[in-house]
Amino acid sequence: MTPNRPDPQPENSSPPQWADRLLEWFVAPHLREYLQGDLHEAFHQRVAQVGLARARRQYVWAVLHCLTPFFVKRLPPVSVRHTTGYNNEYQPLSNLHPAMLRNYFKIAFRTLGRHKLYTALNLAGLTFGITCFLLIGLYLFDELTFDQQHRNASRIYRVIEHKTVNGEATTLAAGSYKLAQESRKVLAEIENTTRLLRPGRANLINPEHPVNFQETITNADENFLQIFDFPLVLGDKRTALKEPNSIVINQDLARRLFGHTQVLGKTLQFSHMESPLKVTGVLKNHPPNSSFDFNSLVSEASLRTTDYFKQTMTSDWSSTDFSVYLLLKPNVNSQSVSTKLTNLVLANDKPAPGTSLSFSLQSLNDIHLGSEAITDGARNSNVAAMAQGSPFYIRIFGFVALFVLCIAGINYMNLSTARASNRAKEIGVRKSIGAVRSSLVSQFLVETLLLTGISLLLALVLVNVGLPYLNQFVNKQLTLGLGTDYRIWLMTLVAALLIGLLSGSYPALLLSGLRPVLLLKGIKVNPPGSLSLRKGLVIFQFTISTILIISTIVLFRQVQFMNTTSLGFNKDLLVVIDVNTGAARDRFETIKADMAKIPSVKSVSVSSRVPGEWKTIRRVKINTQGKTDAPKIAYLIGADKDFLKTFAVDLIEGRNFINPTDSTAVLLNETAARLLNITKPSDQLVEIPAMSRGGEFGPINDDNTPFKARVIGIVKDFHFQSLHARIEPLVVAYNQNPIHGIDYYSARIEAQGIPETLEKLKAVLVKADGDEPFEFHFLDQQLALFYLEDARRQTLLIWVALATIFIACLGLFGLATYSAEQRIKEIGVRKVLGASVANLASLLSMDFLKLVLIANSIGFPLAWWATNKWLQEYAYHIDLDWWIFALAGLLAIGIALLTVSYQSIRAALTNPVKSLRSE
Repeated sequence: MTPNRPDPQPENSSPPQWADRLLEWFVAPHLREYLQGDLHEAFHQRVAQVGLARARRQYVWAVLHCLTPFFVKRLPPVSVRHTTGYNNEYQPLSNLHPAMLRNYFKIAFRTLGRHKLYTALNLAGLTFGITCFLLIGLYLFDELTFDQQHRNASRIYRVIEHKTVNGEATTLAAGSYKLAQESRKVLAEIENTTRLLRPGRANLINPEHPVNFQETITNADENFLQIFDFPLVLGDKRTALKEPNSIVINQDLARRLFGHTQVLGKTLQFSHMESPLKVTGVLKNHPPNSSFDFNSLVSEASLRTTDYFKQTMTSDWSSTDFSVYLLLKPNVNSQSVSTKLTNLVLANDKPAPGTSLSFSLQSLNDIHLGSEAITDGARNSNVAAMAQGSPFYIRIFGFVALFVLCIAGINYMNLSTARASNRAKEIGVRKSIGAVRSSLVSQFLVETLLLTGISLLLALVLVNVGLPYLNQFVNKQLTLGLGTDYRIWLMTLVAALLIGLLSGSYPALLLSGLRPVLLLKGIKVNPPGSLSLRKGLVIFQFTISTILIISTIVLFRQVQFMNTTSLGFNKDLLVVIDVNTGAARDRFETIKADMAKIPSVKSVSVSSRVPGEWKTIRRVKINTQGKTDAPKIAYLIGADKDFLKTFAVDLIEGRNFINPTDSTAVLLNETAARLLNITKPSDQLVEIPAMSRGGEFGPINDDNTPFKARVIGIVKDFHFQSLHARIEPLVVAYNQNPIHGIDYYSARIEAQGIPETLEKLKAVLVKADGDEPFEFHFLDQQLALFYLEDARRQTLLIWVALATIFIACLGLFGLATYSAEQRIKEIGVRKVLGASVANLASLLSMDFLKLVLIANSIGFPLAWWATNKWLQEYAYHIDLDWWIFALAGLLAIGIALLTVSYQSIRAALTNPVKSLRSE
């Protein structure tokens, strides 16, 4: 009987060639022969047992199993070995093996400890770079995540009205009652709608403790708390705004009114509303990065029983009284909904001839940073504008944060590459005993990552130390702790890892690529291009530093200009008192006279608005009587005869108001006079047919008759708005005008005894009306709020510039130290030959001075372009004088010279005997 033999092998029974190539590419050469031989032998046995196709699949599977870090040839360090069992040869451990990692960290700690100066310089640079990056990053993250607390934020949109009347375009974040009411019934793409109404301010009173709090009334329908995620501490959001005469207040307001937050069922009274309001919910305070600023919500149902609401709102397709928000269904195109909204409104309300109307939708995510050209018609437009963010500054500070981090990384690269020859013998010895390049790269990257990790820990400490001061400065509540958003931590770890890998990769590849023969001979090795790279990196660092110095100087001067430039009136020691009740408004003559009797009060005036106004100033259409061309647009302020005296506004032509017989008289500023072509006021008649409260223009009275006024004087132009805007045409009408009554008392007071003066002013107001809360502010402090963000950005930029310069100087100091060490023998020879200390110091410093000069030549045009573009945001701004660039250049040069001078002088003073001893 014949013995069993394997079946004959089919032709072409070799394993897949591509699998063999994988082994050749990835498996270490000293293992490949044994491994491949075993796999081929097993393959041929399986062909006989299970067939060719299955044997090939099993071969591929076996090859893939072999491709582990244990075998991969790019990873094997040779410093740690163990036997393989084949002829007692040595097999290298994986770079990821715990033993190898321990070895890397041990060597890294020894290296960092041995070179304390360079370690300290790198540690300081990376720590400051990461600290600045984190602080700016926290600020930017807060700005970019406004309104993200709402889970449906990506589907919530605000309605924007675009209207053009006879060529004049307005863009309002507002809509009508019916637009909100009917759109969700008609348009299938809309899941829900809600609206807010802000009729004004009034006294909010707790009847148990009747103290007046002047608050803004905000009406909201029952859908508001369904669409937005404003959490209720107490109450049910589904029913809190459903019933008439109900109110929801936030925690802060509850504590102010009642002293605690357990206030469900309590009653409150708004002075402008007849019925008491029942507290049906307590809202959690808004997060700092919310576009909403209400502290109470009165149910819209409270208004539906009023005659005004029944007659007007139920047929309202054209007003701009409401802020309207839509919740769209998932995956709906907002552009198509905008078109359908426009068609819906136009189908129910035809605009007048010469008027075009359309609507668009603005995402909730875009409101904070994307509302620069939008007027918030349903609330005070100027206050809204002051609170919104600036995408321009977001980009600027984003780039600055990255630049600071890059400069810190560049420092490390510069110092590491400069010191390449100092580690030559170490690298040569390790290579001569068999170390491959990959193990050296791993070693150097571990050193970099270790240094970056220590810097990150130090930076976290510095950030938490500095955050309270930053929060106070920018009026935010930024935190970095265990409860911080995971995205911030992810950004932090990714940034640290990237800066570690990017800053360490080039030195690691450079050092690991040096030839061991040359290294062990003691030959100084400078790889091609390394010197040019170091110079380029220094130039880059000081280019950024120069740009930041120039930007800081320009921003500082602009803020100074805005705070010190003449506004055309005297803003100092002016107390502005709000008029909040009818009694305080009706008895103004008596109240004003009593205030004027106070010895420390120099002058008192009443007006509808004040110069530098932060609220909406009414606009009017005006033209000289008999003119048939289109009316001109101007602003209007109502004021009494003491207005010019109190605010120190110059009258340059004509006369001032005298008495109530001037109720139809007006004063024009120079810009308005030029617009109307009036050079000498002589009771010329002008007509004002329409006015605007921040939205579209409408008639000034029920019978649609224009206000006919007489021009009696021309006043010098003054800044009645911020310096961000140009001086516009202004009409100053007598306080009894039909367009805008008085809203403020303004009193110019003495500098001495200000608290006592304020108490006396309060007593006069309370005597006239006990319900009038004494709300006041100093005009100069209020005007400073216009430029508060500019001042904050100026300070932030100063600190960032200082940090950037500091980091750059650390690198320059390290390079100067290294340069002095490398040229120590040259300095000794020169000194023996008679060179002076001054000559030697200038010789060492000149190399770095050239680099700074090149950086200045690159930074100047870039800084001019950037600052000039930024200044265009201001209607009135400084000029970019040549001396700003000269000063910045001198500062950069001076800082660089101070940085390198210590090492230069120290090297020049070295005894040449010591440096030449080995020669």
